[in-house]
Amino acid sequence: MRFTIFCIFAFLALLSFTQGVHALTDNFNDDNDQGWTRIQGKWSVEKGEYVQSDLKWTTTATHETYTRSYLGEEDWEDYNFEAKARIEKGGELAPIIGIFFRVTEKSPTGDYYLFRLDARASEGPGLIKAPNAIIKINNNKPSEIKRDYILKVEVKGDSIKCYVDGKLEIDVQDKSFPKGAIGVGTFNAEGHFDDVTVNGTGIPLTVSPREKLARTWGLIKTGY
Repeated sequence: MRFTIFCIFAFLALLSFTQGVHALTDNFNDDNDQGWTRIQGKWSVEKGEYVQSDLKWTTTATHETYTRSYLGEEDWEDYNFEAKARIEKGGELAPIIGIFFRVTEKSPTGDYYLFRLDARASEGPGLIKAPNAIIKINNNKPSEIKRDYILKVEVKGDSIKCYVDGKLEIDVQDKSFPKGAIGVGTFNAEGHFDDVTVNGTGIPLTVSPREKLARTWGLIKTGY
C-alpha cells in the first residue's frame, strides 16, 4: 500500500513538472477532420485515415505546388511532430508525400517547411522550404508505393531534425521560419495519413486527467 501511494505521488509530481509540455493527437477514428484547414486537393476521412486523392498538379515552383491540410496555430515554436504517411497511388511526374511544419499562415500563400518522401528512383527524403526550395535531399533512397512510413520532425530554435521510421535522415539549421502550424500533404500522389501527433510547449492539452496519468506512466516506462 505504501509503495502504491508513493508511486501515485511520484506520478503526480512528474505530471506537475511536465505540465507545460502537452500533446495534440488525431487518429481520425472519429471520421472527420475537424480543426484542419484544407489547402488545395481533395480531402476526406476514410476508414480511419486522412486521404488526399487528387493526383493533378499545376506548378512545381510556387506556394501552390502542394496539396495540403493544416492544423494548429501559427505561433507554435518548438515541438516534435510525427505522422504515419503512405503513397497509395503515384502519378507519372513525381509522387511525393510529406509533413509540413512551422507553417506561417494557413493559406495557399503561407510559408512552410516540408519534410517529404519521393518515389522517383534518384530521389529520397528531403527537406524543403517555401515556396519549393531544397534545403537538403538524400538522393537514391526512393520511397515505396503502398508502404507506411513514420515521418517525424523535431524543431527547436533553428535546429531541424527529420526522421523516417525512427532513423535520423536530416539534421540541419535554418532560421527562415521560427514558428508555425503543422500539416500533411502530397504532390502528384494519392496520400494517406494517420496517427498525427505534435507535442511541445504551448500545444493545447487535449486529454483528461485520467489519460494524463496514463500518459505519464507510459513516458516513464518508455524512458521518454
